[in-house]
Amino acid sequence: MAIVPRPPQIAPAKEIRIVLSVLAGEVTIAEAARKEGVSEVSISKWRSEFLDAGKHALTVSRSLLEAGGFRRQLHPRLR
Repeated sequence: MAIVPRPPQIAPAKEIRIVLSVLAGEVTIAEAARKEGVSEVSISKWRSEFLDAGKHALTVSRSLLEAGGFRRQLHPRLR
């Protein structure tokens, strides 16, 4: 049985750059995959994770604002 080497690990900053270029419409997922030497599946996964993380961050921020969480976390002299 032949051992298939794993593809090299991509730095998170590079993943973000690739995802942002896809989201901005600068390149398609297929074009980015060919250019960067990664699979289309990987880029699609990164895009989904990026968008999910953004939705989560906005949801948490709004929840804290509505509950007054940000104000309570501030030092009394900054309120």
